[in-house]
Amino acid sequence: TPTLVCAATGSWQGDLPYCGTNVAFRKPANQSTTVRGGAATNGNDGESTTVHDGKRCTETMKEASPWWMVDLLKPYPIGVVRVTTRGCCGHQPLKDIEIRVGNSSTDLQRNPLCAWFPGTIEEGVTKTFMCARTLIGQHVFLQLVGVEGSLSVCEVEVFTTNEFSNDRCVPSGAADDIELSAFDRTCYEFSVGRGGSFEEARSHCKKHGGDLVHGMRGATSSFLLAELERRKPSLRTQLVWIGAQREPGISRTWKWVDGEVVAKPAWGKDQPNNYNGEQNCVVLDGGRNWLWNDVGCNLDYLHWICQHSPSSCGSPDKLLNTTISGSNFSVGATISYHCPEGHMLLGEENRTCTESGFWSGHAPTCKYVDCGPLSGLEHGYVNLKDKRTTHGALAEYTCHENYTLIGRERRTCEDNGHWSDDQPQCLFDWCPEPPTVPGGTVQTSGRRAGSTATYTCQNGFIMSGQPVLSCGLGGEWSGKAPTCKYIDCGAPPNTDNGRYELLNRTTTYGSLVEYSCREDYWLDGTERQMCTREGKWSADTPACVLITCIEPELPTGSYVVGYDFNVHSTIEYHCEAGHILRGEATHECTGQGEWSGETPTCEYVDCGKVMQLLYGSVTYTNGTTFLGSTLTYTCVKNYRLVGVTSRRCLENGQWSDELPRCEEIRCPEPVLAEHSILSVTGNDRVYGRTLIRTADSGTSLTTYKIGSLVKYRCERGYKVVGEPLSTCEETGQWSGQVPQCVFVNCGEPESLKHGKYTLASNATYYGAAVLYECDPNFELDGHGRRLCLENGTWSSETPQCKEVLCGHPDKESDMSIQVLTRSIGGIAQYSCPRGQYMVGNATRTCLKKGTWSGKMPICKSVDCNHPGNIENGRVIVMNQTTTYNSAVEYHCVPHYERIGPYLRKCMEDGTWSGEEPRCEMTTGDVTEPQNLGMSIGIGAGVIFFLLIVVGLIYLRLRKATPVKNTENVQGAVRKEDQNAAVMSYATLNDGNSYGMPNHTNIYENIHEDNMYDAPYEETSHRNHHYEPTPISRGARPMVTINGVAVR
Repeated sequence: TPTLVCAATGSWQGDLPYCGTNVAFRKPANQSTTVRGGAATNGNDGESTTVHDGKRCTETMKEASPWWMVDLLKPYPIGVVRVTTRGCCGHQPLKDIEIRVGNSSTDLQRNPLCAWFPGTIEEGVTKTFMCARTLIGQHVFLQLVGVEGSLSVCEVEVFTTNEFSNDRCVPSGAADDIELSAFDRTCYEFSVGRGGSFEEARSHCKKHGGDLVHGMRGATSSFLLAELERRKPSLRTQLVWIGAQREPGISRTWKWVDGEVVAKPAWGKDQPNNYNGEQNCVVLDGGRNWLWNDVGCNLDYLHWICQHSPSSCGSPDKLLNTTISGSNFSVGATISYHCPEGHMLLGEENRTCTESGFWSGHAPTCKYVDCGPLSGLEHGYVNLKDKRTTHGALAEYTCHENYTLIGRERRTCEDNGHWSDDQPQCLFDWCPEPPTVPGGTVQTSGRRAGSTATYTCQNGFIMSGQPVLSCGLGGEWSGKAPTCKYIDCGAPPNTDNGRYELLNRTTTYGSLVEYSCREDYWLDGTERQMCTREGKWSADTPACVLITCIEPELPTGSYVVGYDFNVHSTIEYHCEAGHILRGEATHECTGQGEWSGETPTCEYVDCGKVMQLLYGSVTYTNGTTFLGSTLTYTCVKNYRLVGVTSRRCLENGQWSDELPRCEEIRCPEPVLAEHSILSVTGNDRVYGRTLIRTADSGTSLTTYKIGSLVKYRCERGYKVVGEPLSTCEETGQWSGQVPQCVFVNCGEPESLKHGKYTLASNATYYGAAVLYECDPNFELDGHGRRLCLENGTWSSETPQCKEVLCGHPDKESDMSIQVLTRSIGGIAQYSCPRGQYMVGNATRTCLKKGTWSGKMPICKSVDCNHPGNIENGRVIVMNQTTTYNSAVEYHCVPHYERIGPYLRKCMEDGTWSGEEPRCEMTTGDVTEPQNLGMSIGIGAGVIFFLLIVVGLIYLRLRKATPVKNTENVQGAVRKEDQNAAVMSYATLNDGNSYGMPNHTNIYENIHEDNMYDAPYEETSHRNHHYEPTPISRGARPMVTINGVAVR
């Protein structure tokens, strides 16, 4: 509360008000859900209205434990959270609210608890929650814990003392409509009402003590972009200057206006493009979601953002009972804290307004201190200044006449609540004459308390006791008077190589004796001694010893050579390796026991590392570079050293001689022999492609690197005599001898029968070519191109012209070909065997290139296809094929008889032989019993006929002659084939199969007599051989011969 009341208990009633800055204002906000326009950002938009009709408050849907959160963009120490609730009516009031502050944005339970209100908060009120302790965090959460309802707040304010408000950012002389924002202890000025160039913007910012915004990163960048987005509708242009520039020249480096290099620029798409090479400044581009864009610095209509420190620290914080002197709160000003009378200041008295906009240190507090009453003073009295005994009170003590104050005259009430020092006393202060002493005298400064009596003894006497007595309170001298005793030390002892002298001619107490030594000796001991009160000389008898010098000083990097350090001896200084002696090397020990001259120094001389040798290396002997060190130079392969091979470190710190260099070993221009052409490969890139030199080429000073290859060739008609390849060697010379070019002529080549030759270059010298060609219908046998060789002959043998013939034409195995000639124009005539037809051209012609025209034809079998079924009958395709010479059989069902052929063959023209049979119902009467005899007679005749047929077959089998059955096969010579050839219808075998269990009879399921015409009957159980047999149908017998039924 802004006002505190002093209660009857003597203490202030109410909580101290909290002064801080609302850091939640317009920061990013979120909530568990959103309904009815109650966006999370309504909770920190700065409007404290409690009416939600205009959608100015937050609102979540009714849910379990709803929450609202604000992101402060950086951690702050939070002390107070103030919540404004939604006004009446119709909304569920806030109940059991919990406030947490921390750095977790996802798991709010991980954030420490700031405050908790276990009850219902009134509607339309502003309630302040004080954190139990200051919590540091970036995220502030509000949650209805354990409540299923809707969370709706109209404003949430989060206060901290670690950030200042916008009013501290107002610079002196600023316009009233200036737009300011503060974040992270920095002030930002948004110039949205005017425009200017980059330099005009900087000039404006500097007038306010700052510069264009710079160093944007992290949370600061997010804050500024959000502020720009909020002001976007009022901007005349969406390009805003920031303090970043390209370095002058063609550099790609961008720097902030404070000189710092931009580490991570946030360029927009296709930026920076440096259009026209003049875009050296940076703007935030609203059309690119406020990403960076490079533009020309002279655009004079753009807005800008200034960045500066605050101009003042604002009103300083003040704790209980403290007062402040000083009303200047600007940067650099100092204020002082004071406490009421009787209070002690705890903390620093003075605080200064720093450049950060905050007061230095912490506000002090005042503590009430009372030291209590003082006891009275005997023979005196006590006076209390200001009549009080609290902090800072002063007490003065005074004694009666002839009494002296012993102790401090003034005492103060100190910080610890006690009076300073001990309480003084008042004592009587007059003394009599001091007592006399034999052999001594006494002098007094007076006889009042504090006066002194000083005793001294005559010469030869010593004093025993205190030499000074004091007049004490109470009228008595302190202590006893001293005594004076006579003392004599006697003659002092002698010393070798020296003598002594009594300076005052006596040996009594206080007498002096002085010793001295001969030349080249010095006194070891006390030179002058006194006779002491103990009757002894004050020191031992000194000795005279030969003068020696101290061990000579050894400067860094030196050593000394000498025999001893006695007087008149000499030493010689030397320096270690790498050092040079500065000063005199030889010194003598003088009579004063000191070395003559100044101590020399050894100066370390280091020539340092030399420049690395291009195409070479430097080797430091012993790995050192100090004085006297040497180094040697070597060159890499294919390079030689020009200059000295070694250098030495001199006293002047420089290396001797000049720096050598490594020069590439190169070969000179190669010698060009007469009538020769040379080409060089493998040389430096600087010379481009392969170099070619001829006799017509001018003089060249070109040199060639080691490994370059020279290839010699000769002019036309000349051959190379010698090695044609030469290499640039490490010696800088070309390998081998220069080859020569010798003229070679092969003469006219031989003539060609049925052909001719042509000289390609109309010449017959070395390298010339002759081309051969044949007359029409002839082809070349041999090489068509011959070259004149270096031995004067033509390469290979003379070719011949042979007549062009086609090869034997290809054909299939059963195909026949008739060829009259295989010469060009010859004809190959193809023909197919009987029962097949040709696909393709039947003739092919031998072409000029020796191949037959077209493609080989093919022979395909004639296929009559299935003849189709018949009514009341059945069609059986023999051997499951309908190609040429195949057969089909026709059968009728019982009570039907066949009208037409029993068997039809596939003809060459692809049709079936004969007419298609048909099955008609039988019209004959039932056979009478009287016909039985006739039937038996006919049956006997048939059996006899069958026996004759079997006998004939047996005789033919004995002769092993091929059995011909034109209905099924062309011929067979083996017994095994006869069975298959004569009767290829093995499937007609019945179920008895006579040793052939795997063969199935197509009639095995039909047992009724006269069910179908049986085309064959088994005539031999041993050979499983079938023959066509006529079948009788009542009184109309029918015989089948070679597949044709005859009645």
